[in-house]
Amino acid sequence: MQSSDSEKVELYISCRKLRNMDFFSKSDPQVRLYILNGGKWSLVGTTETINDNLNPNFAKSFTLDFIFEVQQHIKFEVVDIDGPKDFDYIGSFETTLGKIMGAKKQTIIGDLVDTHKKNAGKIVLRGEKLGLSQNLICWQWSGLKLMNTDGWFGKSDPLLRFFKQRNDGEWLQVHESEVIMDNLNPIWKLFEIKEDKLSGGDHTKPIKVECWDWEKSGKYQYIGTCEITIDRLKRGEREFVLENAKKKKKTGTLKLLSFSVIERPSFLQFIQGGEQLNVVVAVDFTGSNGHPSQPSSLHARFLNGQPNQYQKAITAVSQILLNYDYDQKVPVFGFGGKPQFPTLRVGGVSHCFPCNGDLNNAEVDGLDGILAAYDHSLNHVELSGPTYFAPLLNETIKLCQTHKMQETGVYTILLILTDGEIHDMDQTIDAICNSSHLPLSIIIVGVGNADFGKMEVLDGDDGLYGSKGQKAQRDLVQFVPFRHFNGDMIQLAQRVLAEVPDQLVDYMRLVGRKPRPAQVVDINKLGFSSRNTLTEQNIPIFDSPQHPSPNFVSPQNSPYGAQNPQVLVQNPFLMQAGMNLVQNVINNPNFNMQHQPQPQPQYQPQPQPQPQYQNNQLNYSTSIQPPWMQQQGHVTLESFTMTESVNNFHGTTAQQQQNNMYNQYQNHPGPGH
Repeated sequence: MQSSDSEKVELYISCRKLRNMDFFSKSDPQVRLYILNGGKWSLVGTTETINDNLNPNFAKSFTLDFIFEVQQHIKFEVVDIDGPKDFDYIGSFETTLGKIMGAKKQTIIGDLVDTHKKNAGKIVLRGEKLGLSQNLICWQWSGLKLMNTDGWFGKSDPLLRFFKQRNDGEWLQVHESEVIMDNLNPIWKLFEIKEDKLSGGDHTKPIKVECWDWEKSGKYQYIGTCEITIDRLKRGEREFVLENAKKKKKTGTLKLLSFSVIERPSFLQFIQGGEQLNVVVAVDFTGSNGHPSQPSSLHARFLNGQPNQYQKAITAVSQILLNYDYDQKVPVFGFGGKPQFPTLRVGGVSHCFPCNGDLNNAEVDGLDGILAAYDHSLNHVELSGPTYFAPLLNETIKLCQTHKMQETGVYTILLILTDGEIHDMDQTIDAICNSSHLPLSIIIVGVGNADFGKMEVLDGDDGLYGSKGQKAQRDLVQFVPFRHFNGDMIQLAQRVLAEVPDQLVDYMRLVGRKPRPAQVVDINKLGFSSRNTLTEQNIPIFDSPQHPSPNFVSPQNSPYGAQNPQVLVQNPFLMQAGMNLVQNVINNPNFNMQHQPQPQPQYQPQPQPQPQYQNNQLNYSTSIQPPWMQQQGHVTLESFTMTESVNNFHGTTAQQQQNNMYNQYQNHPGPGH
């Protein structure tokens, strides 16, 4: 279980409508960037100072290491520079690097607040991935006439070790091959390795290859070494002599059987191209958790003022994943319990039921919604059993098939929290193997002190095989026991999420999909809603004195005057149609308000009979449908109300009009994005 590599990203900073701290001129703003290390804020650097400007675009940018699975807290302070050591504090904004890189178009708009928590303007943060090599080296090696270190009664058991040379000249091991037993002319398996991992993208940098004889005692015997470069391989060299300095002789030959350089896009390139994550949460309600009213229960509520393990794990993992989920709509499900909600009562055990009790829409809003739905379900679910994963996985597979067929650009992360071993392992493995060609990753967190030994099988880093011999086409499962982290939620999140970026990229490679072009952001055409969500390029939302918008619409020219218009709200399935409709509504008084876009294909899960818990027999007959993503019907311009009228931002003077920021309609995606 390898941790994903960090990626270099560059942050660009702008501010809008800063508070003016000077009486006879405008503020001279500067931004200071801090990063949280060990509970303390450390200064990363400062931008240049821009004189007399309340809407500055700073030329100085910052380069940071982006790590997907870590919450990297950063803070921006904006000050008005009055002299070499004299400044006035304007305001600050805190966020995480993940929120920036996971945001739509990698752009977020924050509210600057002063020491009295009052608004002091806006800060606009844009992230760009640096163009480092993401290429893969795909090659296969063999050995010829290797030295035998095992004497008369055996042969060497050779393996290869590959080393990268650091800038200080030290060698760092980056890969070790499998062992070939009793063979002086071995052929090792074909494998892939990141070009940066081998040479940092420098094709002239030496790579060291060592050959060793494996020994059961762990005291491997050295056979020999050679050095190569990517340049030499690209020029056609294929055989390299091994030398042993101690023995002062040649000890065999390494031969390259195949070699290719494969362009491998990065996780951020897919995110920048519009790919987003869809988070689905599933919680174990089997009887082995213990009744929530008991202090010993894994579902005990805030025992001694502390959240339980389920709540801690949900918070640690979800708060990172939700950075990459545009609409923050999360389906939350339970399994292994008997639902007794006011709107949903079931006599038997259900292995996939909505935690909010709503069969038609299991989605909740963000992390607070997830925790609230979990807490709500504790009042309305009778703990039961056994623990089955396959019904939940099969429903998730249907969702992913819908996203794949409709090419929605959505990759689903299923987070399962469970307290013990599952009772349908074969069916679960089959479901995982059958879903490996779909846009899906599965994260399993083991809660409590049960023996999770068999669960490691699902984390198929070395390959997962189904009951009929079918092999999963890629690794898509990550399992971790909660107890291994001793309450360190940062380390838990890092371990749980370490493989997600590579899993997403591996899926894209599997289906032959390349990243879409990164969406361009024009800083002069950004807009803000009441929650500072980002507008589309073709909707001018605010103007600055330096860049007045040619598409400015005054209240007098608006077809609605000071009234709040009824507008179509964005939905990723209806994005372009919605944008066109809104543009027409704002600019064309004669536009037909009854226009209806074509409804999107609906996701309709097939009804399943209710599973019967009888003598632990595997019977997946379900009476409850868990249709978490049923689409709405026709959507008209009257379907939603603009949260704030564009006219609310207009002043009475021309200068105010030119400086105003219009409000964008809120994003209300349909179920399941």
